[in-house]
Amino acid sequence: MRLLLSNDDGIGSPFLPIFAEELAKVAEVEIVVPAKEQSWVGRSYNRHGNLIVEERDFQGLKCRTITGTPSDCVNIALSHLYIDNLPDAVISGLNIGQNIAFPLLWSSGTFSAAVEAAGRGLPAFACSMRLEKKFYEKCRLQHEPAPEELCKYLRAASEHTARYIVDTLSKGVEKYEVHNLNYPANYLIDTPFRECVPARAELGSLYKKNDDDTFEFSYSMGKVLSSGSSLPTDLECLTANEACVSRVKVM
Repeated sequence: MRLLLSNDDGIGSPFLPIFAEELAKVAEVEIVVPAKEQSWVGRSYNRHGNLIVEERDFQGLKCRTITGTPSDCVNIALSHLYIDNLPDAVISGLNIGQNIAFPLLWSSGTFSAAVEAAGRGLPAFACSMRLEKKFYEKCRLQHEPAPEELCKYLRAASEHTARYIVDTLSKGVEKYEVHNLNYPANYLIDTPFRECVPARAELGSLYKKNDDDTFEFSYSMGKVLSSGSSLPTDLECLTANEACVSRVKVM
């Protein structure tokens, strides 16, 4: 089994080493990721200027970086780098932070990289992990290596993702859908794992006004609406400290 691994946190993601290591235990893994962090870019593409592809060695795995967005990375990988030998599945993650709820999911570079693959009919998995504030600031904002205290949760989530992918592919998958996995901040192997649906939330302000009249990004979720489903939502699962997966059709 061959897996193409991408993300939106770039080659410097503190989550990438452990995530790639666990996936490599169950499959042949090749990596194509942004050269730098590309969070919150959604399904954007670069139309102006040429993108540079560079080969890298990453823990003995074949790896390339691209000076573009997550969607650029997967598009170029499937259209050019692997056009004659497509992977069995595309994995995006493990993202630093949760990726839940419509319409905010469409803003996620992690989810969008998986959409790029699903739109071509390939099995696609987007994987994300909620973090405690202290870890989020170190990993996402300061780009520091994952603290040892966090690594046990990160490894457990990575191990689960690897098993989930193997099990799912062995059973066959629906075409044109993304399996969107989310893990709670303190995920361990005995944490409940549930099928869910994306929460529905109205869009609210994503910026706060500073004293100098500039505006600074500040994530928030608007009013949560009824999902209309008998399944729990991804928001409800994470709030209950449960891991979850939703299956999102892209066409």
